[in-house]
Amino acid sequence: MENETNLAPLELAVNRLREAETALNAARMDVETEALAAARAGADVEEVAALSGISPGDLRQLDTDLGVIPPR
Repeated sequence: MENETNLAPLELAVNRLREAETALNAARMDVETEALAAARAGADVEEVAALSGISPGDLRQLDTDLGVIPPR
């Protein structure tokens, strides 16, 4: 019983970490989606890359099936 009580704070911390990782992954996907949409809408790829932290090459590879970002 005492062991279970002592592990409760650890379990809470692990749950918070998992929730934070889930939120981070969702935010990362949002940034990728919005960066790709901005580049496809004609925004400067270098500017999008600088703001999003995604390299121009990675932006071009994110989803080649849905369209092509024009080369600079």
